Amino acid sequence: MTTDHAAAERGDAARPSGQEIFVAGRQAEQTGRLEQARHAYESAVAAGPQRADWHYRLGCVCLKLADPVSAENAFRRALDLEPSSATTLTNLGVALDRQGRRDEAVRAYRRSLQHGGTAVAHHNLGSIHAEEGRTDEAVRSFAAAIALAPDAEAYLNLGLVHVARGDHAEALACFERSVVCEPGFALGHYHAALCLKKTGRYAEACRGFDRAWSLDARLARVPFHRGTCLHKLERYEEARSSLEQALEFFPDDGRVHYQLAVTCDALGLPQEARGHYGRARALGPDGRT
Repeated sequence: MTTDHAAAERGDAARPSGQEIFVAGRQAEQTGRLEQARHAYESAVAAGPQRADWHYRLGCVCLKLADPVSAENAFRRALDLEPSSATTLTNLGVALDRQGRRDEAVRAYRRSLQHGGTAVAHHNLGSIHAEEGRTDEAVRSFAAAIALAPDAEAYLNLGLVHVARGDHAEALACFERSVVCEPGFALGHYHAALCLKKTGRYAEACRGFDRAWSLDARLARVPFHRGTCLHKLERYEEARSSLEQALEFFPDDGRVHYQLAVTCDALGLPQEARGHYGRARALGPDGRT
């Protein structure tokens, strides 16, 4: 054996295998080093182009890097090797959806369901149906997602469809289940409180709004809804305070001014009431002059 040939063999032995490169990519992805993971996966699939799972992981990291076009290409290569993978079909749908190719995304999700489906495929189809006003199909899709993987967001979205259908009792049950799944889920508490308010359970609604507000102070509508509930409970001073807080967030919202005017009337403050009535009339109910 020549010296050059022996050196070449030693170099081949030192070069990492595709599997080793892929494992390094997984470690990088799991620790949030996404660009490093992407480069590793690209090297791995170059070394092992017949590994569907490697193409799949490359697609996943491209989605995380907000590159849905590259993700689509990777998922399609994975599907060339494993055409019946429900998970890959679901993620292909996600990549297409993020490119605005809604019809193609729906077809990918439905192909996923033909091969056993995933909770994400059902959930994403439900969201699309809900946006299109197809509430019966949305309910079925979200219910199917929950059957596979019950979680707070799926219950929330199912509840929102029931709200759109005017079924507040069923919606409330969904929102309550969402916070059973995730007790700190602020949106679940918030929408449950809205249902309680809608059905006249004002004291319970106030507690729900307080809980949502404590979990997420970005829910800026809470002081308005809480103030209207406190007014219904004839707790006018508290209502006024809450509505004034709402005005700090929405100074040009006619609805807030109107409710504050009504509350000031109840407190025997006619001058303040007149000012807010006038502001409400000037702004209109949608907050525009």
